[in-house]
Amino acid sequence: MARHYDEIALTDEERAELFESADVTRFASVGADGLPHVVPVAFTVVDGELCFETDADSVKVRNVEETGKGAAVVDAGEAEFNEHRGVQWRGAARVVDDREFEKEIERGLFGTVKSVPDAGKHQRVKIALTPDRTVSWDFRKVG
Repeated sequence: MARHYDEIALTDEERAELFESADVTRFASVGADGLPHVVPVAFTVVDGELCFETDADSVKVRNVEETGKGAAVVDAGEAEFNEHRGVQWRGAARVVDDREFEKEIERGLFGTVKSVPDAGKHQRVKIALTPDRTVSWDFRKVG
């Protein structure tokens, strides 16, 4: 059976709507043991990169620092398969070390820049995923 991925791909406008309406992405990294580590995180898109904040001592930070790679899926839909839509990003991931870019991420995540960068019990860092490859789908287009 032929696959018609171009017919079900999200348009740029549909992607933007999905990103705006989605609460979380599932971010994946790979550990030293070769196994995937997948976690839900709140996210924002800044300058074409999928970004989020996390504890500096988290597994995902360690994995990103070791491999420089990551992947994420933002999706939505009802229980019925034909209602499902989403975007998968794969590519280079990094811990952000630019305070001005961190501020943009904070604005996207929280609507403001944090007044105390490391407030709370744990030191927080930002991760940015730059997509080398994206795949999208909207099974509502299948008919």
